[in-house]
Amino acid sequence: MINIEVLSNVKAQHHDNLEDIGKLCQLRKLGVVIDGKKSHLGSLLKAISDLHASLRSLSITIPTTTLEVTPSSPELQDIASRLKHHPEFLESLSISGAKHLFPLLTEGGNKKLAKVTLSNTPLNQDDLKFFAQLPMLQCVRLRHISCTESVLNFKKDDFKCLKYLLIEGSNLTNITFEDEAACELEKMVLSSTCIESISGVHGLPKFEELELNSSSCGRLLSSCFYNVERIAKLTLRGTLLKQGDLRIIARELNICCLVLLENSFDISQNQITFEKEEFIWLKLLSVDCSTITKINFITGSAPRLKKIVWSSFTSLSGINNLPRLKELEFNGYSVPNDVEEAIKNNKSINLKHNKP
Repeated sequence: MINIEVLSNVKAQHHDNLEDIGKLCQLRKLGVVIDGKKSHLGSLLKAISDLHASLRSLSITIPTTTLEVTPSSPELQDIASRLKHHPEFLESLSISGAKHLFPLLTEGGNKKLAKVTLSNTPLNQDDLKFFAQLPMLQCVRLRHISCTESVLNFKKDDFKCLKYLLIEGSNLTNITFEDEAACELEKMVLSSTCIESISGVHGLPKFEELELNSSSCGRLLSSCFYNVERIAKLTLRGTLLKQGDLRIIARELNICCLVLLENSFDISQNQITFEKEEFIWLKLLSVDCSTITKINFITGSAPRLKKIVWSSFTSLSGINNLPRLKELEFNGYSVPNDVEEAIKNNKSINLKHNKP
């Protein structure tokens, strides 16, 4: 037992149980669910201190139903005194329900921490400072956070290594990237948020992948991401777009990969058309959306499209109008007859059929 390396979803009933975890000197990955009592917090910090040399991944969940009032400064100092050694080799940290633990665990700037997830907790601009100066931080996930201010500001020279940003279920309305902030950011995922404005994305030199996962996020395409030429991959889910939105994507974004997932288009838009001189850089199209029943390719559309992945929900029309199409991948029982006929007339197209 003392050589165990992984403990997940441990529900500690008593603070003594937490201190016993600290005796597992080989433990690399720890996930605990604890009451928000001060005694439990103190015991958890002692265990983390005892494991400071071995821990690589730490997940702490405090259910909101058990969370006591946020400790006062003197109480927090007393709790923090149990953490005599910081987890200096920690690479992944997830905290749900108690943001006051984050600065305690990252004090002094953890030099290995690459991935942070913060859930079900308030967040303000000052809290962001604790993330901003972590030298190796590459991934930040903010899930169901309540922001005390409406704006989240990424400041100059902050988040120097950040590559991935996810914001899900937040009451945040505005995000701002100052010049030279998050210069390594490559991918942004927005899900079920109240965000109305994102400014500064044009100044993100490596930003190339965007994922939108709700109808409230879909409108950001025209208001915030228009003419962001570096976006190479766009993934849409639950955005309920219309044909006019497709025009914006086609004309304002130079995307190479378009992924259309469930409810990406409104049910009234069961047929979508790729018009002439649209999606001139598109190379891969992936469609798995039951509301899209047909896709039409007009002559001169998507001239560089090489591969289409699609499912039985959707039929394809005009694939012979795609001069560089080389590969079709179908997920379903029977390949549509019109597609089989088109392949017979174009021997350069290879078909991969994935049956359920």
